[in-house]
Amino acid sequence: MSERHLVANTLALIHQNQLALGESIQLISAWCQRQGINDLTQGLQPHMVLLARNALEINHRLKDLLACLPASEQP
Repeated sequence: MSERHLVANTLALIHQNQLALGESIQLISAWCQRQGINDLTQGLQPHMVLLARNALEINHRLKDLLACLPASEQP
């Protein structure tokens, strides 16, 4: 596996972790809202927006990075 491919795969795993963290925060936020803990829910919202925005940008950049790999190294 080439160094570039290893970097791309590592970044993809980091991206998957970010998505999992976002989903976890969303579940916690929904639970807090059901429990009437609205201050916490409102505090989490801006962070969820940032996670979603960054996830989209990371996804685009990963696609660009993978597109730069020679055909023989693409997944």
